[in-house]
Amino acid sequence: MPASIIVSGPCMIQVDLGSGYVDLGQTDNDNLPQISENDYTHEIKTVSSGQAPEEIVVQGIDATVTATLVKWDATQLTSLRTRQRGAFNTATIGRLLVANSGTFAVKILPLTAGKTAYIFGRCFVPANGIVTSQFGNVEQRAGVTFKAIPGVSGVLYTTATT
Repeated sequence: MPASIIVSGPCMIQVDLGSGYVDLGQTDNDNLPQISENDYTHEIKTVSSGQAPEEIVVQGIDATVTATLVKWDATQLTSLRTRQRGAFNTATIGRLLVANSGTFAVKILPLTAGKTAYIFGRCFVPANGIVTSQFGNVEQRAGVTFKAIPGVSGVLYTTATT
């Protein structure tokens, strides 16, 4: 029997593009956010250990955050695209995202009280990170993917209880 069962329920996704957090959109029970942490390591192999690593060096961490929004603010979604590209429906070639204020903060806030909220302080939208689906006479969805990197303090994310 598991010691605890974690159920988040619907979540509000908020972004801070520099002037405080605003609601980007909301997920539902069928489309909950996902967080995938990635540890980057380098194996040091020596003659004495053969192919087995003698040591493993941690070289960094990041996370991929994905959410399928059932409700969203089109203005904020456009702001994310502009933040990524440098201008709407175009691209500033050679633009530096981390050094040139291209990153932003993301909050995942469960709408159920007492659940864990996640705050990623430094994110960007990777290639193909915003997808709108189901055109036509059906309910549309907006898929968003954020890549989170550690902030200046080295922290990837913090948590809080809603």
